[in-house]
Amino acid sequence: MPALLAGIGFAAMTVVAVAVACAVAGPPANAQSFPKLPKSQIKIALVPGGPNVYFAPWAAAAKAESKALGVTVTYVVPPTPTFEPSVEMSTVESLVAKGYNGFAIFPDGEASIVPLYNRLRARGIPVIDVAGCTSDPTPALLCFGTNVEASAQYETKVLTKAMGGKGSIAYLTGLLTDANTALRVDGVKAGVAETSGLVHLVQIVSNIDSPSAAPPAVESLLASKGSELTGMLATDYYPSVAAAAVLSKNPQFRHILFIGQDNDPTVMNALVKRYIYGTMWQNSYGQGVVGAQWIYKILADGCTINPKAPFTKVGNTSRFINSGYFFVGQDVAAQYAGGMEDIPSSTKKVLGETNEFLSCP
Repeated sequence: MPALLAGIGFAAMTVVAVAVACAVAGPPANAQSFPKLPKSQIKIALVPGGPNVYFAPWAAAAKAESKALGVTVTYVVPPTPTFEPSVEMSTVESLVAKGYNGFAIFPDGEASIVPLYNRLRARGIPVIDVAGCTSDPTPALLCFGTNVEASAQYETKVLTKAMGGKGSIAYLTGLLTDANTALRVDGVKAGVAETSGLVHLVQIVSNIDSPSAAPPAVESLLASKGSELTGMLATDYYPSVAAAAVLSKNPQFRHILFIGQDNDPTVMNALVKRYIYGTMWQNSYGQGVVGAQWIYKILADGCTINPKAPFTKVGNTSRFINSGYFFVGQDVAAQYAGGMEDIPSSTKKVLGETNEFLSCP
């Protein structure tokens, strides 16, 4: 796989609304439209990078949009826990062979999947990046996801304020194959830099966003540095779950203020019980909804991207749209516990402004 209100409690991040797209159709690299298709022929796939609970709301989004749009919208998970580009590409290619002709994809790697995107474009099949971005130049029409760098910087600022503006922190982050990881690291480092040396980032533990890698990594970190840490944060799902589990079972480490990511029951239960300080909430469901609706408009209505659309440049992509994020603290934990990661107001705002960013016949 991303306004500002610090302190305990809720801090909302207003989504930068924009939308989207049509890009190149057929072999000409500069073509700006895709063939219009009757609804009976439209088959859209939402494809994550691999099995990760973060993407689970896309299944509900696919089901809802299939019904609302009257076309096939399917959620298909590549069988690759380590998010291998080759596995994701073979999954997409098998879907093309089954007649799928529009894709919203979380790309495994910033560049690895681009050759596949080029093949899709050559066949007149539109694709957008969702929850993670390929690097420019890319055939992806746009990237819709959490501004992970901004979210990580904000998360760090919330943590450092809770720590009284000084102390030592550790940072747990994700897979090196995830294009978002480097952006998140940059965001955390930027947040630490704002303290002018009063907060020290003593360790970054990376490449642990998997159910097997995260628990031993967190346990090892706390065994070696737990006594010296004032705070700890995670920007990825499985490290958050592992840290919440360890802090729930080991009260000797609860002097460490911890902010995690997403809404796993282990994280939310620890938050409700005040074993951890907070978690960052994203718009996973909304990403699936917007991805499906935008691809549909491209195929069914013949919409193209507005060359003047106000996209944001984030990282290595110049066509970025922020899907939103906010901080959930202890005081509102019960309100969000058990809920699906969704920011309806952000999704509604983006969809409401679609006509500003699409040119439709």
